[in-house]
Amino acid sequence: MNPRLIMLFSGVLMIIALGLMVGQKQWVMLAVVLPIWLIILGVWWHRQRSR
Repeated sequence: MNPRLIMLFSGVLMIIALGLMVGQKQWVMLAVVLPIWLIILGVWWHRQRSR
């Protein structure tokens, strides 16, 4: 599959998950998941740029 499509799909899912976590006030989960996702996104973006 197209890597950009996968990242777009993961971004949409992450936005939905963030909305649910904030709605349910799951701040600990949010504090764990958000940095991990941002690191993955940063690594992917860096790899795309370095090609």
